[in-house]
Amino acid sequence: FLGQIPITIGWLIKTGSMVELQDTPQSKLMHLLDSNTTLFLLMLTFVFAMLGLWFVVTKLHRHTFKTIVTSRLKVDYKRIAFAFLVYGFFVLISTYIGYKAEPENYEWNFQIYPFLGLVLLGVLLFPIQIGVEELVFRGYLLQGFAKFANNRLFALLMTSVIFGTLHITNPEVEEMGYIVLVYYIGTGLFLGVLTLMDNGTELALGFHLANNLLQALLVTADWTAIQTNSVLKDISTDHSVGLEVLTPVIIVYPILVLVFSKKYDWTDWKSKLFGSV
Repeated sequence: FLGQIPITIGWLIKTGSMVELQDTPQSKLMHLLDSNTTLFLLMLTFVFAMLGLWFVVTKLHRHTFKTIVTSRLKVDYKRIAFAFLVYGFFVLISTYIGYKAEPENYEWNFQIYPFLGLVLLGVLLFPIQIGVEELVFRGYLLQGFAKFANNRLFALLMTSVIFGTLHITNPEVEEMGYIVLVYYIGTGLFLGVLTLMDNGTELALGFHLANNLLQALLVTADWTAIQTNSVLKDISTDHSVGLEVLTPVIIVYPILVLVFSKKYDWTDWKSKLFGSV
């Protein structure tokens, strides 16, 4: 609630009245302010959310905040960096291939000063945004559901479905259809598996940061949840999707699980994914 106040004030100044603001569709609200200002104000909501999460964990539950981040003695930033670099490389390559394969679907959107502003905002605020999402779902709720049901699989499924369905109001779902929810829920499952197998959220944090930050820097579109001053703009008109939305879920994510499992010598899969708490 507190985090919504700054952007609501910004929209109210632009629309002129609360009645006009309430009558303005969400898609138009996102274009009332320039992209970097809108992004900054949206990201502020996650700053307040992070403070709220810290309060709940440390003051209400009386645990250290680290308990929802990792089971290790301290947060392993090398793991975050490794996951970021691995998936970041994939994002760069896949974006390049997509641009080369269908250049007519993109236009050059790069403007040096707005882009530098985006980089600054992204580096400062995207870690907080992805931190909130990961620590809520793969930290706080994953542990909570596991203790509630005394079963790791139940916790994995519950957090994944909730994570995926919370994206149902995204404009991408309206534009592409409900099949996109398969991607969101599948991503939740993937990140949950990383967390359970690795006994911490570090790999999930690195993956999520690479996905959100690099996508924001590389490609934007008028129909996405957040528009940015990115390098490229997707101007394609056909946004229908089919099996390609399953590619990350059934091909990319299993490959990444294999890479991480070899890197960190994961064992005892059955107990960690399906066992009791």
